[in-house]
Amino acid sequence: MPTHLIQQHEPNGVLRFNTPIGSDQVTAFVSESSLRARYGGVPAAADDLQSMYSLHQLEINAAVARRIRAGARQPVVLRASDL
Repeated sequence: MPTHLIQQHEPNGVLRFNTPIGSDQVTAFVSESSLRARYGGVPAAADDLQSMYSLHQLEINAAVARRIRAGARQPVVLRASDL
């Protein structure tokens, strides 16, 4: 299911997004450093947070779902170890 909101927060390199979990939309944050630690980079023409998120959206959304099932509250902040 697609994410409905992607918004990059400047200048701190954090991506804010909503992901559907059941009938709810869960707000989550992930930093550029966490994404790069897990996935490396993306092709230079698309080297930005939204592109990195788009390439790995299903896995990132699954990490949010795991955190919610484990008892995390909104907003969920993902770390590299969550991904």
